[in-house]
Amino acid sequence: MWSILFMLEITVDEYLKVVKGKSKYGAKKTRCSHNQLHDSKREATRCDELYVLKKAGVISGLKQQPRFVLQRAYEYEGKKIRALCYFADFAYWQDGVRVIEDCKGYRTGVYKIKKKLLLPILKRWGYHFVET
Repeated sequence: MWSILFMLEITVDEYLKVVKGKSKYGAKKTRCSHNQLHDSKREATRCDELYVLKKAGVISGLKQQPRFVLQRAYEYEGKKIRALCYFADFAYWQDGVRVIEDCKGYRTGVYKIKKKLLLPILKRWGYHFVET
C-alpha cells in the first residue's frame, strides 16, 4: 500500500478519506427509521416497508439477517474448514408461509452459487424465497 501512496503522492489520511465507506459495488451503509444499520439504502428502505406491514398485521415474526447453514464445518487433513453459511436480509411469516427475502442490487457469482445451494433447503422446509 505504501508504494501505491508514494506513486500517487497522497497521504494516508487522504487515501482513507477517499476509500473509507466505499463498497465494491457502490452500496452505502444506511440506517432505517428504526436506527438499524443496513448494508444498502435498498435494504434500509425495505426494512421500513416490512415494519409497516408488520404493524398492519400483514406479516409476523420479522427477523433480520437469518442464517442458513449450507454446509457444516468439517476437518480435512487436520485443518478445520468453516461452515458455509447464507445470510438472508429478512425472514417473516405471511399467510402461513415462511418467506426468506434478500434485497439485491448486484448478484455476484458467490451469491448465485449460495442461492443455488439454499433453494433446495428452503423447498424441503416449505419456505418461499423472494428477491427484491
